[in-house]
Amino acid sequence: MPDYLRPHLVTLPIHRAMIRSIEARLFAELAPDLPKPIIDIGSGDGTFVQIALPGKQIVGIDPRVSDTHEAARRNVYTFLCVADGAALPFGDATFASAISNFVLEHVVPLDQTLREIARVVQPGWLFVASVVGDRFPRELLGTRLLNRLGLNGSWYREWFNRISCHYNTLSRAEWSKRFGQAGFTVEVCRPYISDTLLKLFDFSHYYGAPSLITRALTRRWLLAPPFNPNLLWEPILRRIYEVPAPDDGACYFFVLRRRYD
Repeated sequence: MPDYLRPHLVTLPIHRAMIRSIEARLFAELAPDLPKPIIDIGSGDGTFVQIALPGKQIVGIDPRVSDTHEAARRNVYTFLCVADGAALPFGDATFASAISNFVLEHVVPLDQTLREIARVVQPGWLFVASVVGDRFPRELLGTRLLNRLGLNGSWYREWFNRISCHYNTLSRAEWSKRFGQAGFTVEVCRPYISDTLLKLFDFSHYYGAPSLITRALTRRWLLAPPFNPNLLWEPILRRIYEVPAPDDGACYFFVLRRRYD
């Protein structure tokens, strides 16, 4: 299997790299042969597809114009459009499969969007999605520290969800229910991101904050990708990247099959 850790470390800020590399590995392990054409719901700037799914025939949709323009410059999608997931501009059963990586937690309205994804995916084929779970806000480093100090940790988790635009941090059972109501059957649900990694993820936001300035000024996260402080983290992250999935986690990786109506 390709190594997905190093390419993310030299491309993204550290907090994104540690999560995206694991998600790329999960795609390679659990959904290596997605039938084409594929629709990417929430294609963003195209970084993930460029690293995790190179050479695939993928159509990207995202509501953000700036990210879509950046994805176009990467030239990794066969077609891109600015669109809302709740009103996809495609006919019924247009796509053989769909993907959505770390997007659905940001989506409002969620149920309408899931129904739209089901509408454009051919019956019997796949939708692969990674999502944030209900443990995520509860197990953040800031939440746990405030609780340990006798303060109200809910302040931190609510603040973090607000700045991250996390509207849907659902339990495994609730995510499964929402997918089922939209027309999908759960074939695989793999938890990922242990409590320990989540706390490191939370801390790394502050460590990697200067990348926000670099991004704003240059449209790049890292100025000199081969020579960046992310690589100092690689020995630690390599062990985390290679560890087996936890019994439960802050996030869930779903492989879903579109039911026949």
